[in-house]
Amino acid sequence: MRTAANTIGHARLVEQVVSGQRSAQLDLRVRESWRRCLSDYHLSPDQSQHPAVVSVAQLRQRRDRADPLCSIARVEMAALARLLNAPVGVMLTDHEGVILGYTGAANFAEIARRAGLREGAIWSEAAQGTNGMGTCLAIREPVLIEADEHFLARNVALTCCGAPILDSSGQLVGALNISGHLRLSAAPTLALVRLAVQNIENRALLAQHRRQHLLRFHPHREFISTAGEGILAIAADGRIDGANLAALEWLGMPSHAALCGQPVEQVFGLELSRLEMLHGGPAAAQALPQRDRGSLCFGIVQPPQLPARRSAGFIGAASHGASALAGALPHADALALAERKVLREVLDACRWNVSRAAMQLHLSRRTLHRKLKAHGMRRHSGWNVDGGADV
Repeated sequence: MRTAANTIGHARLVEQVVSGQRSAQLDLRVRESWRRCLSDYHLSPDQSQHPAVVSVAQLRQRRDRADPLCSIARVEMAALARLLNAPVGVMLTDHEGVILGYTGAANFAEIARRAGLREGAIWSEAAQGTNGMGTCLAIREPVLIEADEHFLARNVALTCCGAPILDSSGQLVGALNISGHLRLSAAPTLALVRLAVQNIENRALLAQHRRQHLLRFHPHREFISTAGEGILAIAADGRIDGANLAALEWLGMPSHAALCGQPVEQVFGLELSRLEMLHGGPAAAQALPQRDRGSLCFGIVQPPQLPARRSAGFIGAASHGASALAGALPHADALALAERKVLREVLDACRWNVSRAAMQLHLSRRTLHRKLKAHGMRRHSGWNVDGGADV
């Protein structure tokens, strides 16, 4: 338990470091965050109020606006929690630092409750001072905030690691964060969070631009369809409409603004009509010359999804089985296959109780019904409407 003396001591440390009266071995980003908390947000290190929480209706609206980000992130969040196998919580926020989703170990639940780590809580830097979620959103960089690096004394028992999530145009849409009541090794933890964010960004881009041509490429053919692949969304007129961060890196572009809007022919020296022929799995990838860099990469093109196969939004990232099927059937819509699989699994687990399934998927009943209709899915005759089995 943190005593009043500890709280006063931490508050004094923050104020003295920011004013320059005291030196401390702090990351410059933490020092700058402390300065913002004092001068821009007018926070006090010793304030003890729990984080403010948005209403249930507001939380639902924020999730709906963030879809398919929430649905895709749930898969990565669960995988992270299993992988860490430690007393931690994994959180997804929107761009304003509101927690949209939470999953965590049972032995961290009480600590999370006391800290205010719950869905709907506002953890922006302006609201909760220096912390993994809020600070990574403020600076648009992955950060690990340990113990006394938190601005508020009430949060110093936590170690938090957060990374921002960007959309295909480079806009900030949220953050993924791990918080625990233990020391986290900085480099491996940051690497795990960044990999999860990479997967989320890639899946969201593929879902958002499914009506366009999607060029997936990598300097090494065998790494196409992995987290490190570059992805470009190409509009009907041949201009680049969206990209992931790996695409910027492999093409040597400084920002989304520098790449998006360019004709794809200007980047690769190939018109869209020629790129359209690059169908198939990673093994069938063809060499693509990068016009300005004189180097080669390998690419495949995923054709646009036909309007007749329109779905209500993507629920989850593909499982290993769905990915294998997509590789075997390159013209099938891998995202739609994965979504149907997740919907089926959750609904079967809930015995087709739509209300219960909607809660587990963090969707409204209306949205879930719309998804079921889009996929042509109906309640199995083996279950009653109330969720009980037929005799």
